[in-house]
Amino acid sequence: MKVNSDFVMRNIAGENILVPTGEAAEKFNGMITMNEAAAFMWQNIDEVETKEDLVKMVLDEFEVDEETATRDVENFINELSSINMIEL
Repeated sequence: MKVNSDFVMRNIAGENILVPTGEAAEKFNGMITMNEAAAFMWQNIDEVETKEDLVKMVLDEFEVDEETATRDVENFINELSSINMIEL
């Protein structure tokens, strides 16, 4: 998996925000605020090959059960891939 380099994460006033740049700014009007878990996944998504790898990373980082981690990772990946913010 790989993040779309036209989106960058910035910390603005303590909030993690994904901001479109370049071509993405022309097509995507807005910004996405991310919680701590989503920001962690965004920062690490280039390091994994599968959803399962990302679930393992989430389980190592956060005190959450496997079912919740799996659901959160799947929702994150599905949402961001549907708007071309990540490539599978």
